[in-house]
Amino acid sequence: MKKHNAILQAAVASALAVTFGIANAGTLTATSTVYAAEALTSATPVTTASLVYTMGVNRAIGQDFTIIFSPSTGSTFTPASCVGANFQSAAGTYTFSTKRASADECAIQVAVTGATTVGETITTSNALGTQALVLATHPLATAGSSVSYTTNLWDLGETARIDNSAALTGVVATSINAVNVYADASDTATIADVNATAGPLKGFLANATVPLDTGTVAAANLTFDNNSAGAKAADGVTVFDFTSTTGTTTVVLTDANLAFGGLAAGKLCLDVDNDATYCEAGETFAAAVSGAATLATIPAAVFAPQSAGPVTRAISFEADGVTSLSTTRTIALSGTVTPQIGAAHAFADTASKNATAWVWSANAIELWAPYFTTLSTYISRFAFQNTGIPVGYTAVCLAESGNTVTAGTAAAGTLDAGMTVINASDICNFSGATRGTVRFIINAPAGNIHGTYNLVAPGGVSIAVETLTRPFNAGTY
Repeated sequence: MKKHNAILQAAVASALAVTFGIANAGTLTATSTVYAAEALTSATPVTTASLVYTMGVNRAIGQDFTIIFSPSTGSTFTPASCVGANFQSAAGTYTFSTKRASADECAIQVAVTGATTVGETITTSNALGTQALVLATHPLATAGSSVSYTTNLWDLGETARIDNSAALTGVVATSINAVNVYADASDTATIADVNATAGPLKGFLANATVPLDTGTVAAANLTFDNNSAGAKAADGVTVFDFTSTTGTTTVVLTDANLAFGGLAAGKLCLDVDNDATYCEAGETFAAAVSGAATLATIPAAVFAPQSAGPVTRAISFEADGVTSLSTTRTIALSGTVTPQIGAAHAFADTASKNATAWVWSANAIELWAPYFTTLSTYISRFAFQNTGIPVGYTAVCLAESGNTVTAGTAAAGTLDAGMTVINASDICNFSGATRGTVRFIINAPAGNIHGTYNLVAPGGVSIAVETLTRPFNAGTY
């Protein structure tokens, strides 16, 4: 009898598991909507996409139950969105009514009005497919945030689970910075020209790379991206379009090493209206001595409508024709988006793109000596080989802190075709220790010039012949 009773008890338990839903088969399907952070504050009501709960058990008529949805930490519901009319079942065997509605949970009583089968669904949307649950507060105004809903199915007393043995959770919302300004790739077409009309490296080598450089004005493109990712506005349906708002952007260009040396006054500009005429009203950056230049409150209209995709706008740099533009320069890009609502945020693009937005080179060369001496008891000199025509050079000496540098008569001059030898003490001298470092800027193609440093001790013994360093690669720039 005990064996028969055990079999009977197992059969009853199995039947109860089917009848009352003690199983682990239900599933939750969540659709995660991507929202534009620029369309939100933390208190902007956000309508989230539908959740679909697929039943893993059968329920008989009258075996009513409770389904409870809870938002993740940092988010709250709009209680008014938790109404029975906002839920539906495809099979029509359930009817829904509000059991509790609060900021922390939406509890819906589900009446079983017809015979059900495993696989029937409960959806958080109304008969017209309109999304139901609305967030009153959330972290989505900060890009990269997310919100998830936790779902529990209980008996009416909420003491026993009727389907899964634990809650099910699905992500319903994430957010991104949908508006961005960036350098799609480093613009490397700009070349300072050793043969510029104004003088060596005082202008640019003209080219036909769009946006083209002329002898006096160089240009590079920035990309203005108005939500090409298709992120949604707060209603979860409308694609956010920055141009339909009164938002603004601020673009900052940084020339950390050269502080925009060689720039004609008021001639660092952004072609806001894209008419290829530079430096019109409202297009000029305010350049600071620190090497940062700012163009603020650029209107959202600079961007194309969202459906048109990203557009480019040119930045331009006009040379003053007096100052050398140097042989290498990197201009970085940063800035902020100030949406119509919510807080300003930095451009979303990675530093690997914007930190090298505009990289200049030159059809000239630099040679460096990390050490030399002007001690009078030694013969200290630089020797250059020039396989081309005579070319000009300038030299810049540096010394240790507190040691003052005085330029010599050979701080600038000409390297003849063939060989030129220059005494170190003719290049510069020092107030203290007779040693320093020197940088030669030579107005010639890199392949034409080679240089060494030679040090001869008293008595005529050569103790050093060092090849000068090429800091910007070995080839022609």
